[in-house]
Amino acid sequence: MTEMSRMLQRIREGSNFLITSHRGPDGDALGSSLALKGILEKLGKRGRVIVRDRWADPLQFIPGAESVEILDALPEDYPDSWDALFTMECPEADRCGFAILPGPVINVDHHVGNEMYGEINVLDIDAPSVGEMLLEVATGLGVEIDPPIATAIYVSLASDTGFFRYTNTTLRAFEAATRLVRAGADPGQISLELNESLRPQALTLLGACLDTLEIHFDGRVSIMHMTDEMLARTGADFEDSDGISAWGRRIAGVRVAAFLKETEGGTRVSLRAKPGADVYEVARRFGGGGHRAASGCFIAEPIEQAKANLLKVLGEAIEP
Repeated sequence: MTEMSRMLQRIREGSNFLITSHRGPDGDALGSSLALKGILEKLGKRGRVIVRDRWADPLQFIPGAESVEILDALPEDYPDSWDALFTMECPEADRCGFAILPGPVINVDHHVGNEMYGEINVLDIDAPSVGEMLLEVATGLGVEIDPPIATAIYVSLASDTGFFRYTNTTLRAFEAATRLVRAGADPGQISLELNESLRPQALTLLGACLDTLEIHFDGRVSIMHMTDEMLARTGADFEDSDGISAWGRRIAGVRVAAFLKETEGGTRVSLRAKPGADVYEVARRFGGGGHRAASGCFIAEPIEQAKANLLKVLGEAIEP
């Protein structure tokens, strides 16, 4: 029996499910979680979505987002009162920010290097997004994709493919998009909500981060950063930084873009790469992970020291 089949069987036999995703939920994390919740509810089952952190304001339009709970810990009745805990797009157990206990964990992911920590591990590294994987789940369970579920999955798909610009924009991605639009997803409205609904403070923060731009290694690496002082000065929230990491990648000649964010206990690093560069291996050096083209890690040092250490590794990874 495949891991997908085992997951479908668990869903059929159960009735009460927890769903979580990684810290700082992005479009794929939140979209896939809400899509799974919708699929479970159409089967008459309960799906409760909990996360550690708030998400960026543009994602609030996803149907069901108002039901997501932001908590510091898993419910006290976990794991005894739950048939399974789904971890969506969490290659490592600690990525969700909760203390996950041994038990009925279903790990659903598409990242290379997933640690396979679940009782059931549904890993598909060819999937353009975790949300897209739920199309197979819906089909296997006989659930019809309705407009709210289609919208949640489309957000996941569009977010992780950079609105069909990145190298994971495969035929499979376009076939999924076609199915989702037929089911009621509105690409124009979704693009409007995600790309043209920023708070003014978010744009002010973007400007402040762009002011920190540095170019290294003969134009092949760009690096920017964000500090607590910048957040206070611009009136922005931490979540307003969502998407800034991709800006350095837009520069001609840049192969790798790094964005460093000051956070409690150190520096959170987002890495983005153009085809031919591999930031997954760079992130792994610091205990992180992700994909060749998009990875992240945490460095337990202040920004300036984290930047210096990161640049040493990037210098070794970037070929002349």
